[in-house]
Amino acid sequence: MKKWLAIVTLVGLTVSQALPARPGGGHSSSSHSSSSSHSFSGGSHSSSGWSTHGGGSSAAHPMSTLEALVLFLIIAAIVIYIIHQQSQTRAIPATPPPEVRVRRQNGIAEQVAALKRLDRNFSAIVFLEFVHSLYCKFYEYSTKPEFEYLSPFLSAELQGHFNKAQPWTVSEIVVNGMRWLAVDTTGADSDSIDIEIDANYSLDLQDAHSRYAVVERWRLYRRKGLLSAEPEKMQTLSCPQCGGPAHFTDTGVCGYCGATVQKGGEQWCLGKRIVVGTHAVPVDEGLAAYAEEQGTQAVTIKQSDLIEQINAWQQRYGLADWTPFWTPFQNDVVRPYFLTIYACWSRRDWQAARHLLSDRLYETNAFWQKMYVARGWFNRLDNLRIEQVVLAKIDSDLFYEAVTVRIFAACNDYTEDGNGKLVGGSKSKLRRYSEYWTFVRRTAAEHRAQPYALSQCPSCGAPADNMGQSGECGYCGSKISTGQFSWVLFLIEQDEVYAG
Repeated sequence: MKKWLAIVTLVGLTVSQALPARPGGGHSSSSHSSSSSHSFSGGSHSSSGWSTHGGGSSAAHPMSTLEALVLFLIIAAIVIYIIHQQSQTRAIPATPPPEVRVRRQNGIAEQVAALKRLDRNFSAIVFLEFVHSLYCKFYEYSTKPEFEYLSPFLSAELQGHFNKAQPWTVSEIVVNGMRWLAVDTTGADSDSIDIEIDANYSLDLQDAHSRYAVVERWRLYRRKGLLSAEPEKMQTLSCPQCGGPAHFTDTGVCGYCGATVQKGGEQWCLGKRIVVGTHAVPVDEGLAAYAEEQGTQAVTIKQSDLIEQINAWQQRYGLADWTPFWTPFQNDVVRPYFLTIYACWSRRDWQAARHLLSDRLYETNAFWQKMYVARGWFNRLDNLRIEQVVLAKIDSDLFYEAVTVRIFAACNDYTEDGNGKLVGGSKSKLRRYSEYWTFVRRTAAEHRAQPYALSQCPSCGAPADNMGQSGECGYCGSKISTGQFSWVLFLIEQDEVYAG
């Protein structure tokens, strides 16, 4: 009976998912579950994300009376289970229209601005990298002794979430996207930030290997009045005192400098977590799925104070007008990055684009490229051309500046096997689409008068053919992916999800 109910749980809660074709998700990206919950609770987790699912076969001979009775009881249990699930959960709502997303984002922008007034060091870019690092380590360490290394970054309840040996292991953790939900600076003792995380991971339980997509909501908090640490101490999990890699005891004592770090006392801490929905992902079945593009005809979502941001940029760099920046930015950054990155993707050589990508964007798409390699497939983007580039947003803080553009493009988008046989898409039909690309660089970076060749390391000028997995040049040792020396592509967002 339990085996059959496990199968029903999978059928009842799983919706089909087509996985990314283009980097950043493309036309077929979706990872929303059909079940949801809408309140925060420390340490809660959807059980279906950790369950094992079995299968059965039907007998060829006629059913006996006993077998018929068993089948009737199974069906009755299924009906009762589904009714109970429907009474307890609601479907995740469809993506809201652009005007609703803009209103939400404008509200978030005001809240972030309020936090920046209290903390001049706060950087949204650095904060998201911190959350990404914590999310990956939370799952990677979940069934290992190293989980205690995260003690200063987790509430007491969440610190004990995986305190017992578990029969599974989690790997191949991919964060597809993060969305701001709220920034609260009105608390008497602490500030908090709510983030929604769209991710997936592989789960190994005994001899079974499964992949799950998950949407989670995290609430992080820290003591009021703190100034954010410099990026080097936030982009990866580290000791706020000495900067060493996170290696804490369960009481928060750093294994390098011996300092005790209190939860939320010196760095953001995960206070509450809820899994909104989770479902199994048919990886192999989705790699060649091609659905219609969504939102390409929608108006471009532009920052509400974009004109003011342009004026501030001109004053910062002593420009008489916008053209001296915008023209070379389009011609030397946006267009060559776009064509180079997608060319690397098409020939299944993602490592060749490493120096142009942020760590998160590289890691996310490296996983999907690995899936294509495993099948011997190539996602081709032939005859790729850019039709228009539209400025959407400018953001800057003490450490980083970011420029978001909407790129309208067209190509022949298809998947083929190693012998050139078509698996999905079309080799002849032109596909038009648009995406929002966010480029970032360090605010204090030395800005070159002339663009550097994309085939070179922007730090030492050596060929960009020896970049490590972590984005470090094999010749000079400089970490390129932080934007210290040049623009890097930080994020790709699709029309139907971009909020500004």
